[in-house]
Amino acid sequence: MLEEVRRFSSRPDTIVNVVIPEAVVTKWWQFPLHSQTALFIKRLFLYEDRVVLTSVPFLLERQGRHPTGASQPAGV
Repeated sequence: MLEEVRRFSSRPDTIVNVVIPEAVVTKWWQFPLHSQTALFIKRLFLYEDRVVLTSVPFLLERQGRHPTGASQPAGV
């Protein structure tokens, strides 16, 4: 991943945007299980020139629950 980004960021007229999906968990004990990859990638690109990191959070919810809190209808 680093080699691919450096292939483009080595050009002085280019800025590379790396988009990182980042899981947001609801319980404190879930954090070490779901956040390691995003943290590794952030650390990897922390001091790279001409690289912008964009973190896109998404909420991990319990399976079978609709985001509004109501049960999701069958077949949806």
